[in-house]
Amino acid sequence: MTLLLAAAAIVVVAGAVVCVSAREPRTALLGITITLLGTPFLSDPLAGPLPLAARLLSSTLAAYLLWISARDMALPSRGSTVGWPVEALAAAAAFAAGWGTLGLGAPAMGPAAAAAAGFALATAAVLPIVFGREVFRLGNGLILLVTASGLIRVSLAGTPVALEQLVIGGLTVVLGAAVAFLSANADAAAAPVDGLRRRPGLER
Repeated sequence: MTLLLAAAAIVVVAGAVVCVSAREPRTALLGITITLLGTPFLSDPLAGPLPLAARLLSSTLAAYLLWISARDMALPSRGSTVGWPVEALAAAAAFAAGWGTLGLGAPAMGPAAAAAAGFALATAAVLPIVFGREVFRLGNGLILLVTASGLIRVSLAGTPVALEQLVIGGLTVVLGAAVAFLSANADAAAAPVDGLRRRPGLER
């Protein structure tokens, strides 16, 4: 079970690295979709069939809403300011730190894989949140940060109960809808009007 959880955690973190590194919005969206769909499986024991299905459905819906906003973006994202190799190395270091500090000095009820993935996702979210100049990139960073906090909670307190799973799923959908809405409006505001150039300060 530990090996399966570790593999799932690596996939989740890889999706996050792709999300924060890619310049193409569709590629970034693929990364965050992998992360959102893989996160519910990082618990031991696994959630029941209905809560797990609710989490997967909410992740799919959030990713679909983001896809709607990203498919019509005229220009690529700015991408990572340091490049994907640095993002991957930072995430790997945070992954190892999270695995080695399970419980943060207290007895932990969840798997080390959840803590490792949570630390890695939080690290990957830092640059988009601090230096992101686009709503799409900043929003993805916030989604990763919220997802990271949920994983660290799982590592400390164990598998969430069914009601908490529903709340997490609802929050995921709300975040996805908010980022999609704001991204679409920001991209529309930055688009050229009647062939004119983009307004100063709106170039990516």
